[in-house]
Amino acid sequence: MKEILDKYVIKDMSSWENVNADLVITDPPFGIEFSGKNGNYHRNADNVVSGYVEWSVPEYGEKIQQLLECIKKNLKENGQALIFSGWNNSNVIHEKIIGFNGLTLRGKLYWTYNFAPACKMRPAHNVYEIYWITNGDRWHFHNRCSTHHCQIGEPNLTTLNFKRDYKVNMPKYPTRLPFKLLQCVIEHFSNKNDLIFDPLCGSGMVGVVSHKLERNFIMGDLNKNGKIVFQHLLDYYLNKNGLIQDQKLMTWWKK
Repeated sequence: MKEILDKYVIKDMSSWENVNADLVITDPPFGIEFSGKNGNYHRNADNVVSGYVEWSVPEYGEKIQQLLECIKKNLKENGQALIFSGWNNSNVIHEKIIGFNGLTLRGKLYWTYNFAPACKMRPAHNVYEIYWITNGDRWHFHNRCSTHHCQIGEPNLTTLNFKRDYKVNMPKYPTRLPFKLLQCVIEHFSNKNDLIFDPLCGSGMVGVVSHKLERNFIMGDLNKNGKIVFQHLLDYYLNKNGLIQDQKLMTWWKK
């Protein structure tokens, strides 16, 4: 377990060099004065770890520029990156990618998910944009993954429909991507033994899923409390049948 935990490094994104990653997956801060402890979230705020580093609106463009520079210098020659974005600042990310020399925007994916569960009788939905960028003129992509996205109906990589997998009575990071969503994109955009890199890893979920799918990984964040969440998630998925527990919780939520 220690060997896996050591792949989570407390480090600023601008400090990474020569990682030589095959795939970068990262979910930058929202830039909306977000804390993750808001009352409209269906969670115990006491379980949410402190230390989340938000990006302010005035600095958001500069921070995305730094993120793109980090991606460029740490990708393999024909590596790829997936950058998640909420709608609030997606225009900033788009403009920065288009104007960045050396990375190419190949397309966008959309993740639709359940949101605002504080009101069970009125379910709401939200959409994330996922920017797909490449470092060179060659890349690889698999047509199918092992999630319901490809196993039920015709695969459509434009829109990914994955529910958030809420955890009960566990330390939480203010933001965390669901296991199945990451499984889908990792299987589509990488091979076994590839190196996955996340310079803004938060809860470390990218590392958890990469390890389960037999990929190598390295990741970092400024918030040391994120590593606490990462350790609990590793235990949950490696030792406590986390995927089965996720399914049970999703079934419970419908009741």
